[in-house]
Amino acid sequence: MNPYEKLDDRAFWKLGVAEPKQGELTQVWLPKFKIEKQHAVATAGSCFAQNIGRALRSRGMNWLVTEKPPQSLPRSLHTAHNYGLFTFRTGNIYTPALLAQWVRWALDRSSMDQEVWETDGRFFDPFRPSVRPNGFESVEEVLASRHITADAVKTAIEQADIFLFTPGLTEAWVNTKSKSIYPACPGTVQGTFNPDEHQCINFGFESGKKALASAFDAMQNHNPNIKMLLTVSPVPITATVTGHHALTASTYTKSVLRALAGEFANASEHVDYFPSYDLVSPAMLDQSYFNENKRTVSPSGVDYVMKHFFEGLGQEKQSSPVPMGDIVCEDEILEYYGKA
Repeated sequence: MNPYEKLDDRAFWKLGVAEPKQGELTQVWLPKFKIEKQHAVATAGSCFAQNIGRALRSRGMNWLVTEKPPQSLPRSLHTAHNYGLFTFRTGNIYTPALLAQWVRWALDRSSMDQEVWETDGRFFDPFRPSVRPNGFESVEEVLASRHITADAVKTAIEQADIFLFTPGLTEAWVNTKSKSIYPACPGTVQGTFNPDEHQCINFGFESGKKALASAFDAMQNHNPNIKMLLTVSPVPITATVTGHHALTASTYTKSVLRALAGEFANASEHVDYFPSYDLVSPAMLDQSYFNENKRTVSPSGVDYVMKHFFEGLGQEKQSSPVPMGDIVCEDEILEYYGKA
């Protein structure tokens, strides 16, 4: 008898993937630790992760929100001002390096960058360029708002049982002087691009894993009971400045993120990986779970991913779809610069 004779069907491609109908794949994710309704789950990451918080809330899970909108802000403006997208109002955190930066700022306020951008008498946060569409009234207001968000990140680290992080990019723009990381290229969402100060770095496997370890180690030092659940956004990149074709650049990005998330999870009993990327991205699937732009995930794709998530947690099937809302995605503005 050899080791393969004892394996379940899920271990074989033919029995686990090819023969079952696409929606009938089973045991794709066997959670490493329990996530029950009383557990506080913090969410952060790229655009796709915005769907996860809504899904948690719709299932009666304890989605932790540590930065809430002021009562004076109309509900119709909450999304535009980045409230209710993630646990805190950082906007999208596309890379492990940007997550590590926010964790460092939250736990050591003296390390926080003080950079502010000004355009036509209005002031913008380089590290949260979408949180105030019309800008702030002063530098002081920008910095005060940034500190509020850092406080919210710290509170989330203190209160969360599970920190669910969904990276989506490896390319990031960095200030060459301060070494601080931006969520979007200066001069796209806000600000002015300066080739002498702004540089793109394409984080590889080792640097990405090191940043992820830095973030989680800091979280655990502050909250020894916290666990991390990693996913990878299945949404392809919008554009690349690497010189490669967008297809190969996106494949590289997702391969790096999938590999580092998998290895990081395999190395710790306190870290798990949920296969959102794996469920919707393979080309051999019977149907596409992407919209016509072949980039954003369709509502049926979101439902499919979250169905596997909640089934993995042992929850009953739910007929109602995941509530869909507006998705705020800074990198989508890059499509504007493509020549039609």
